[in-house]
Amino acid sequence: PAPRPRPAPPPPAAAPVADQGTMTASTAAESEDTGTGDEPTEDAAAAKAQQAGAPETPAPVESPQDPAARAASTPEAQPAPALEPEKPRHYKVSLPPSAELAMTVARREADGTERNGSGAQTWQTDGHGYKVSVEVGISLLVTRLNLLVTNSEGSVDDFGLAPVTYTEKRVNRAMTATHFRRADGKISFSTNEGSFDLLPGAQDFASLPFQLAAIGRGDPAQLTGTIDIQVADSRDASVYRFEVVGQEPLETPLGTLKTVHLSRPPRPGSYSSKLDVWLAPDRGWYPVQVRNTEGSGAVTTQSVSRIDAKE
Repeated sequence: PAPRPRPAPPPPAAAPVADQGTMTASTAAESEDTGTGDEPTEDAAAAKAQQAGAPETPAPVESPQDPAARAASTPEAQPAPALEPEKPRHYKVSLPPSAELAMTVARREADGTERNGSGAQTWQTDGHGYKVSVEVGISLLVTRLNLLVTNSEGSVDDFGLAPVTYTEKRVNRAMTATHFRRADGKISFSTNEGSFDLLPGAQDFASLPFQLAAIGRGDPAQLTGTIDIQVADSRDASVYRFEVVGQEPLETPLGTLKTVHLSRPPRPGSYSSKLDVWLAPDRGWYPVQVRNTEGSGAVTTQSVSRIDAKE
C-alpha cells in the first residue's frame, strides 16, 4: 500500500505587537524634552522616533534581499556637537590697572547712512573682584542716544575674570540680566528659562575685551593661533573662536598705536556677526578699538580717544 502523507505543521504564532498608545505617549514625552529649547535635527528626530516605535520583542529576521530595511533599522549617528572645547585652555593672566577709556563711536548702517557719537569703558579692579561698564551712543541733532549700555560684575579666579552678573540695555528694549551660577555650574537668563553649562574662563560681552587684555598682559606669547572663550550675552552662550590676526598699527585720536588684532569671524548656526578687538601693549594692553560687524552689514566701531589709568 502507498504511504500516507504527513500532516502539515501548524503555522508559527504571530509575534506580539507593542501597545500603540504606550509608544505614542513615550514619543510625545521625548519630543517635549529638548533641554535648551532647540529643535532636534532631522537625524536625531528620526532616531528618537525609531527608538520609540520599536517593538519590545526581538525584531523578525530581515530578508537578505532588503538592504534598505537593514539600513533603516541601524541607529543613526548623532550629529556633530557645537564648538565646545573639551578642556578650556588655562591662560596665564595679569589684570590691567583700573581705568576709564573715553571712546569715539562711528556707526555705518546697512543702507550706508553714517552716524557718529561717543562712548566710554569703565574698568575697575582690586585684584579680587572687578566691575566693567560700557556705553555706546550716537549723536542725534541736539541729543545723544545710547545704543547699548552693559554692566558686568564678578570675581577673579585662576582663569581670570569670573562674571557673576551681566546686564544689557539696548535702545527701545527692556534691560536684561544674565546670571553665572557658579554653585551649580550654569548660565541662565532673565529673557528665557533655558540655561547653558558654565565652562571655566567663561565671559560676558562686557568683560570679554578686558579678559583678552589680561591674557596679553599675562604672556604675549599666548596670543597666537586661535583662542576659544565661552561668551554669554542676553539670551545665549556660545564659544567664541578668536583668530590672532597679528600686530597692526592703528590710527586713533591718540595717534598711531601699536596693537595686536584679534578677530572672531561669523560662525554659521551660532552667530552671524563679526567681532574685532585691538589691544595696545604699550598702553597697558587696554582694548583701544572694538568693532562689531552685524549680519545685516551695519558696522559699529569704538576707538579710544583718552585713557585715564588708575595706577
